[in-house]
Amino acid sequence: MSFNPEQPGSRPMPPNYSQASGSQQPYAPQNQQYSQPQTHTGQPGYGAQPGYGSQQAYGAQPNSGYGGQPGFGGQPGFGGQPGFGMPQMHNPAMFDSQSLPEHAYGPGSEQFWMAHEPDRTTALWTHLGAIIFGFMPLIMFLVKKDESPFVREHSRQGLNAMITNTIVTFAAFFVFGILGFMLALVTFGLGMFLMYAALIVPLVYVVIYIIAAVAANRGEGYKFPLTINFVK
Repeated sequence: MSFNPEQPGSRPMPPNYSQASGSQQPYAPQNQQYSQPQTHTGQPGYGAQPGYGSQQAYGAQPNSGYGGQPGFGGQPGFGGQPGFGMPQMHNPAMFDSQSLPEHAYGPGSEQFWMAHEPDRTTALWTHLGAIIFGFMPLIMFLVKKDESPFVREHSRQGLNAMITNTIVTFAAFFVFGILGFMLALVTFGLGMFLMYAALIVPLVYVVIYIIAAVAANRGEGYKFPLTINFVK
């Protein structure tokens, strides 16, 4: 057995691969070259695969949890609901009293108005101020009629009640005054006390204002009875 040392300047031969391997690269997938690797945009899982890139997960997907899906922005609760991030957006029709439906008044109407706490407090003091000062509904109507539909409607109702109360009270004093004067001629002046019966009218409206104030504090709309609709 002979030993053939390497000749000077020679280099070792590469290992012998089987003929079946051919020109296949040993560490690359078959029929694929390193010069054309799979990128993040083409490989499923990064871009084409739903989840990263083409999957609409943030804002564009209808059922995603952020942006498109109701819950953040679209659904009332975060952004769409008044009080969280975005200002309350009112329907312009709510500022028109003639377009308000029947369910805008009475128990359960708080779901229609969705009034903020400051608006409820303002409407509350509008009615209580009408009892104390008389002209408070007029002031609040002029100040808030273009800002809050809830306050506008309550102040409008209170303003109509104030005007009606003033007209009816003066008319009652006039009528009962004449009747009291006529009775005073035959009752030795006692008939003049009939004139004070006209005070029943403002007392009735005081009760109505208190009921309206309670409804305003609950966030409900209230339609004043015994009131002429002067301001629409």
